[in-house]
Amino acid sequence: MTQATPSAAVNERISDLLDSLGAGLKNAISWPGRVALYLGGIALVGLMGLMVADVALRNLFAIVVPGGMELTGLLTVLVVLSTLSVVEIERNHVQVDLVLRALPEYARGPTVSGGLLLAFLTILITALQILAQTSYLRSNGIVTGVLGLPEWPFVAAAAAFVFLFALALLANLATELGAVARAADMRSLVILLIWGIVVAGIVYLSFHPDALPFPLSRSARGLMSIGLCFLLIFLGVHVAAAMAVTALVGISMLISPAASLTSLGTTTIDVVSDQTWSVVPLFTWMGLIVVASGFAAELYRSAYRWIGHLPGGLASASTVACAGLSSIVGDTLSGVYSMGSIALPEMRAYRYDMKLATASVACAATIGVMIPPSLAFIVYGMVTEVSIGKLFMAGILPGILFTVILIALITVRAALNPELAPRGEKSSWGERLKSSTGTWPILLLMLLVLGGIYSGAVTPNEAAGLGVFGALTISFLTRRLALARLWDSIASTLRLTAAIIVIFMFAAAFSRFIALSGLTQQLAELVIGLDLGKYQIIAAILVFYVVIGMFMNALPALVLTVPIFFPIAMSAGFDPVWFGVLVVIMVELGVVTPPIGVNVFAIAAIARDVPMYDIFMGVLPFWIAYVILIVLIVLFPQISLWLPSLM
Repeated sequence: MTQATPSAAVNERISDLLDSLGAGLKNAISWPGRVALYLGGIALVGLMGLMVADVALRNLFAIVVPGGMELTGLLTVLVVLSTLSVVEIERNHVQVDLVLRALPEYARGPTVSGGLLLAFLTILITALQILAQTSYLRSNGIVTGVLGLPEWPFVAAAAAFVFLFALALLANLATELGAVARAADMRSLVILLIWGIVVAGIVYLSFHPDALPFPLSRSARGLMSIGLCFLLIFLGVHVAAAMAVTALVGISMLISPAASLTSLGTTTIDVVSDQTWSVVPLFTWMGLIVVASGFAAELYRSAYRWIGHLPGGLASASTVACAGLSSIVGDTLSGVYSMGSIALPEMRAYRYDMKLATASVACAATIGVMIPPSLAFIVYGMVTEVSIGKLFMAGILPGILFTVILIALITVRAALNPELAPRGEKSSWGERLKSSTGTWPILLLMLLVLGGIYSGAVTPNEAAGLGVFGALTISFLTRRLALARLWDSIASTLRLTAAIIVIFMFAAAFSRFIALSGLTQQLAELVIGLDLGKYQIIAAILVFYVVIGMFMNALPALVLTVPIFFPIAMSAGFDPVWFGVLVVIMVELGVVTPPIGVNVFAIAAIARDVPMYDIFMGVLPFWIAYVILIVLIVLFPQISLWLPSLM
C-alpha cells in the first residue's frame, strides 16, 4: 500500500480544515439568513400593502398615509438587503467571468480566491462603516421627519445584513482555498500569493493614498481607478465589490481616506433607503406571480392560435407572448425561462431548426427592456434622474415596433426556407376567440399598471404595488397560486432584488468618484472639441455599447457607462428620454451577443442538447432587427417621444 508523502498529507489536512471552516461558517449564518429572509418577506408584503393603502385612501377619501414615503424607504432597506448572504452562498451575485473561464484550471481557483478575499475585505469595511453610521444616528437621536421614527434600528439591520454578506464571502473563500490547497499545484500557490500581495496593496493604498511612489494628476488617478474597476470585473470579482473598491481607492486618492470611508457608510444607506427603489422588488414580484400562476402559458397558447399557421408561426407566437409578458415581468431572463420552457418543446415537436427556435426566444425576450415595467429604464432613470414614468411610456412603441420587426423577419426567413420553421395548424375563429379569454389577467394587469402611470393617477412605485395586489387577487380568485408557490415567489423576489440593488449601493459611491475625478467633464469637452456632428457622436456611443455589451451584462454596463456618456449626449443636445431608449436597446443587444450573452446561456440551460455555438449563430440574423429598430428611432425620434409628450 502506498503512503502519502508528508507534503501531500499536510496539503490534505489544510484543505480539510479550510473545508470545515467554510462549512462551519455556512451553518453559522444559515439560521440568521433564514430569519433575514422572513424579515425581508414581511417587509415586502408591508411595502405592497402600504402602496395599495396610499393609493386607495388618496383617491377614495383624499387622505394621504402619514409618513408614507418614510415608511417606504425604511421597508425598502429591509427588502433589498435581507438576502445578500443567501445570494452569496448560492453564488448568484452578478459577475463577469469572461477572462476567468479562459484561464487554465490551475489559475482559475486562486483567481476566484483572490477576488473573494478582496470582496470580503471591502464588504467588511462597508459593514463597519454602516455600523458607525448606526451609532451616529442613535447617539444623536435622529428620527424621521413626519412620524418621528428612530432611523438607527433600520440602519443597524442593514449593517447586520451586510455583515452576514461578508461572512458568506468568507465561507466561500475558505471553500475555494481548500480546493486550491487540495490541488497542491505550485503554480496555483504562486498566483494566490500574487493575489494576496495585490489585495494588500489595494487595501493599504485605500488608507494611505500618499504611498504612491510617483506623482499622479487628478485625471490620471481617476483613470487608474477606473482601469482597476474594469480589470477586477473582467477577472470575475463581484461587480458590486469591484465598484466599491474603485470608490474606496479613488475617493481616497482624490480627497482623503476618511472621505472614502464615509462615502461607503452614508452613500450606500442613502441609496437603499431611497423609496424609488421599491419599484424593483414590487415589479419583480408581480412578474413572478404571473409566471407561477400559469398566465404566461395561456398567453403563448392564445398567440399560437392566432398566428401559429404562418411560416415560423410557433416562433412568432413566442415573440408575441414575450411582448405581452414583458408588460408584466420587466426583465429578459424571466421571459427566456418562461417562454423557453413553454415554446421550445412545441417547436421541437414541429421539427423546427433549433438554431432558429432558441435564438428567436432569446431575442424576443429582450422586448422586456422596452415595454414597461422595464428594470433597465428604472436603472437609467435612477442614474440620470430622468422621469421613470416618461421612460416607461417611451419604450411602448419601440417595443411594439420591435415585436413586429421580429415577426416579419421570422416569417420571411421561414417562407424562404420552410425547413427552418414549418407552419403550425390553422385554428378556427372560434378557437382563437376562446383562447383569448385566457389572457384577460395579463390584459387587466397591463391596463392597471400602464393606464395608471400614463394617466398620472399613480407613480411607478404605486403602480407596482397595485400590480402585485392585482396579480395576487386574480391568482387566488382563479385558484392558480398555492401558498407554497406564493412563498417561493417572495423568496425569489428577495434574492433577485438583492443581487441587483447591491450593485447600485456601490454605484452611487462610484458615480461620486467619477464626478470628483472630473473625467466626464473632460471627456465631454474633448468630444465637443472634435467638432463631430450630432449623429456622429451618437453613432460612436452606440458602437461603444455594442462592444461593451459583448463583454458585460446589461445592468453593470448601464451603471458604469451612463454617468460617462449621459453628459456628452446632453452637451450634444439630445433628448434624455430618447437617448435612454437607445442606450437601453443597445445594452440589451449585448445579452444575445457573444461571448457573454446571458440570454443565450439561459436558453442553453433549457435546451441542453443545442450547442451554445449554434444558438449564437442563430442569433446573428436577428441583428438585422436590432439595426432596423435603431435606425428607425434615430431617424424618427417621435417613435419614442410621442407618448411621453402626451403625459
